[in-house]
Amino acid sequence: MKPHLYLFIGLLFSISVANAQKPITLTEDSVKFGSRYFPGFWLTIPEAKPETVKTNWIKAIQKGTKSKVSIDRNEMTLFGAIIRNVSEGSVNIMSKIDNADSLIQLFVCVESARDFYIGKTSEEYDKLSAYLNKFAKDQYIIVAKDQLSLEESSLKTLEKELKSVRKSKMKFEKSIQSAKVDITQQNDKISGINKELEILDIKISNASTLLSTMPDGDAKKAKKSELKDLQKKKKTLLKNINSAENSISKFKTSISDNTKNIELNNATQKEMTDKINKQKLSVARFQQKLKTIEAY
Repeated sequence: MKPHLYLFIGLLFSISVANAQKPITLTEDSVKFGSRYFPGFWLTIPEAKPETVKTNWIKAIQKGTKSKVSIDRNEMTLFGAIIRNVSEGSVNIMSKIDNADSLIQLFVCVESARDFYIGKTSEEYDKLSAYLNKFAKDQYIIVAKDQLSLEESSLKTLEKELKSVRKSKMKFEKSIQSAKVDITQQNDKISGINKELEILDIKISNASTLLSTMPDGDAKKAKKSELKDLQKKKKTLLKNINSAENSISKFKTSISDNTKNIELNNATQKEMTDKINKQKLSVARFQQKLKTIEAY
């Protein structure tokens, strides 16, 4: 697939991610704590994990106060919370975590004075709304960053694997070049031995001819010994040629095997390059997702 086509698809994916991004919502409601119903707001946080939201919410409302949150399963209560972004004085907060499909719902009830709870008509509503939406946005950003990190990690793994495959191809190519050099050396060796054999055959022929005309005696014995050495040397040279030819055969087999390895390697590289391009699109989608959330 051509690079500009991947870019075009990536833009389409980015647009679709932006359009399909789950919203953060704040809805007024009343929830029962103990035997009473308390007014407040349901805050939706898409895709977040309940334990993460719960932990971060406790840290957020405990910040700036020595009071500790009282926890009863999915319900949290804090008296004397100091949240300057919402109220100048201390407030009491009752909250509850609810896991709903692909999002987390956090119910928040804020008592700013005895039996007075912040609602949509309260002066503090805009501040509370901004505070809660920022908290939800921060949690959603954590989710998006984790997702992006995972996608980027997958991309790095694929790129590392492709780098390794490319190194393997280089090794195959070097092996082929080395085998070709070895074949040339062995052929040169055979050529040299053949020249030596030509000279040796002449010596053997001359020695044989001379030996057939010589009378018995020490000189003939010496010539027989000389002929025997010449024949022995020829046998050794023929063995050397055979050894060189066997080596050439092995080098050719190595070249053939590594040529096939390179063909397979090229196919693997193409497959991995396609995967990397697709993973880059996935990374781009999650980058766009993070930007969209950060722009809430």
